[in-house]
Formats: sequence, C-alpha cells, structure tokens
Amino acid sequence: EDRISALPDDLLVRILLLVPTKDAVATMILSKRWRSIWTMVPKLDYLEMISDDTNKKRLWLLRFIDESLQAHKAPVLEALAIGVDRGRHVDVVDVENWIKKAVHSRVRELGFILRWSAEPTRLPNNLYTCDTLVSLGLSNKILLDVPSPACLPSLKYLILDSVVYKDEDSLARFLSSCPLLKTLIVERHHQDNVKVFNIKAPCLVFLSYHYVKLEPHGEGIEGSLVIDSPALKKIFITDHSRDSYSIENEPRLEKANINFRCYPDDRFRTSLSSVMCLELVLSFATFSWFSTIGYSYLMECKIILVHDLDWLQPLMFLLQNSPNLKVLLIDKTFIQVAEELPLSWNQPSSVPGCLSTHLEIFEWREYKGRNEEREFINYIFANSKCLKRAGFSLKSTGNHTDRKNMKDLESMYRVSTSSQLLFSTQVEYMSVSGETRE
Repeated sequence: EDRISALPDDLLVRILLLVPTKDAVATMILSKRWRSIWTMVPKLDYLEMISDDTNKKRLWLLRFIDESLQAHKAPVLEALAIGVDRGRHVDVVDVENWIKKAVHSRVRELGFILRWSAEPTRLPNNLYTCDTLVSLGLSNKILLDVPSPACLPSLKYLILDSVVYKDEDSLARFLSSCPLLKTLIVERHHQDNVKVFNIKAPCLVFLSYHYVKLEPHGEGIEGSLVIDSPALKKIFITDHSRDSYSIENEPRLEKANINFRCYPDDRFRTSLSSVMCLELVLSFATFSWFSTIGYSYLMECKIILVHDLDWLQPLMFLLQNSPNLKVLLIDKTFIQVAEELPLSWNQPSSVPGCLSTHLEIFEWREYKGRNEEREFINYIFANSKCLKRAGFSLKSTGNHTDRKNMKDLESMYRVSTSSQLLFSTQVEYMSVSGETRE
C-alpha cells in the first residue's frame, strides 16, 4: 500500500480539503482504505460544477449532490455550497432535503444559489432555527418566507442576493432573528415585494446595499431604505432607484462608499461627519454635503465624477471642512461627454487647514488640463506643505497633448520640495490604511 494511504484518517481528511469536492469524492474508488475517508470531509462545495450545461451532466450533478450528501458522515458540516443553474430540473423536495441535511449536520456556513427557470422556492422552516449557522448566503430564485418564531442565534454574516421576500414582515422577522449579525450584503431584485426596506440590526458593523431599479415605481408608490443599526461602522450604498433614505440612532460611521440619486434625511448626512474614509459619486444630491457637514475625522477621500457637473467649488468646501484630510483622489474616468460644461473656480480667501498641515497624497485620474483644472492644481501645489506624492493619469487625444500637460504640471511651483510627481502607469494610489489600489 502507498505511503499516503498509510497516513492517519484525520490527516487524509485535511489533504482532501485541499482538492475540489468532486475529486475528493472520487477517491473512494482508489481502494478499500479510501472508500469512506471523503465522507468525513467537513466542507462540501458544489458551486464549481454549476457551469456544466449538458442534460447528461445536469442529471449527473443532481444525483451526485443527493448521493454524496446522504453518504456524508462528518459530525459537523463546516461549510456547504450548492448551486443550481438555469435549465436544470430540480424537484423542490430535493432542495428541502439538501437544506434539512445541512441543518441536521450542524452546518456553520451555507451558500445556496438557485438560478433555475422555476418560480422562487421556499426553503424549509428548520433553516430559520439553525443554532449553529454563522454564515448564510442566499441567491436568486429563493422566496424568503420566514416563519414565526425564527431564531438564528449564531448568524453573523448574511448575503441576500436578488431574493424575493414574501412581504416586508418576513424581512423584519429574518433580521430580528439574527441578534449577532455583523455583516449584511444586499443585492436587491427590482420586484422583490418590498417597498420599505427596513434594516434593524443592533450589532451590524458592515452594510453593503446595491439597488439598481430598472423601472420606475408605480404612480404614488415611493420606496425607502431605513437603517437602524447603532453599531454600524462601514456602509457601501449604490442605489439608482431614487428611493428615500433615513438612518436611526446616528451611528459613528468610519468608512462610507456612497453612490445614489436621492436626497437622504438630515440624520443620514450627519452620520457621515464621523467617517475617516469616504468614497463618493458626486451628484446634485450630494453637492450640499460639502458645505453643510464638518468632516473632522476624514483622512481619505475619493471623489468620482460620472456626470458633467460644476464641481470645483463644492470640492473646495469639502477641503475647508476636512481639516485632517491626508489623501485626496479625483476620478473622472467615467465621464464620456465630448464637451464638458464650464467650471467655476474662485481662489478661497483662506487656505484650508488640511493643505497646510495634513495632505500627503493627491491623485487625479483622467486629467485634461482645462484652465480651471490647472488653476485648482496650481493652488493645491502651492499650499500643500506636507505633500509627498501627486499622481496624474492624463486624458488626451494624442501624445502631444500628454507631453504638454506633463510639462505644464512639472513647471508648477510646489511648496513641498520633497514631493514626487508621477504620471500615468507610474501612479500607485496608497491609502492611509496602507492598502495599494489600482
């Protein structure tokens, strides 16, 4: 017998954890010694086989999932991931049996994707009372019909990707059943049966919410997002639905990534005053934030322009209200208009405090060298005493314009004599947290 087969069972199980599930199961044919080793592997991942699209492979995959789950004997199922792709014919009973088996095996991490053409499927009630579940991901053709009572006392990480809710009460019951929930990632479906998306989670630290509605609300119907999570620290929101926003308890946010078209309430705007890292897609809805909010803790800011706006003056308000800003990035990559609107630039009467004492890194992506932009850069260079690095990727129609803009920037006076000036592929954006970004 080979040396590997002579190893202890627990070591062989650890080895099988390193290979795809279908290969781990296939080792059962090697010899009598290997016949049951794979059944003790605590992680099963069937997602890697989701792309097989022939009828023969579809039938094989469904039978493979059924038989391997029935044969599995590990006392605790650390992780289970199952995906059913478009065109597959699966009985709802099979789905229920898979979930029940996972719950019976005291599953800790469960990922379930249903992309089939059938109607959204209800999951068995015992999923909502699984006391071992720490991480749960549900995606696509799943109907969230949460019974009462529901209790997921260990759940800390939740993904709801394009699922459909029976009603708003089901969403509320689900979130209230997760007292320890710390991370919530939501990708909303435009027909998910929810008008008021209420997120009430007392321990929630990270929220990612993505909603790109493809059709307008019906006449007289208005949607909203309500956030009631006092422990919230990081929030990433992309929403093009024009729904309203409100936030309760004014959490002390540390990081925010905001891209929406609505006008949030005062409490939502106030909650941004504590952020240390802000990424903002500039719009008419967010213009007023720069002049009305004091960003005393802000150290890193990325401004993304996707619309042609008169944005230089609002940006100066931001600098005036961000005394501790160390990193500023302006990204115009997404502006595609041939002729941009005129920009307003008036040199402020007093130099923003962040320029005098803190700004170290400045970057501009898709710099065109317009007159107002040049004046703004000239002002930044002349007043940023702590500047260490300024980087530019240049937008032009030819190399001649690139060279002209580069020479122009190089000729500008920089009060920080030790600062570096980098162009194009030389630019490496380093955040204050030490992470390198492309």
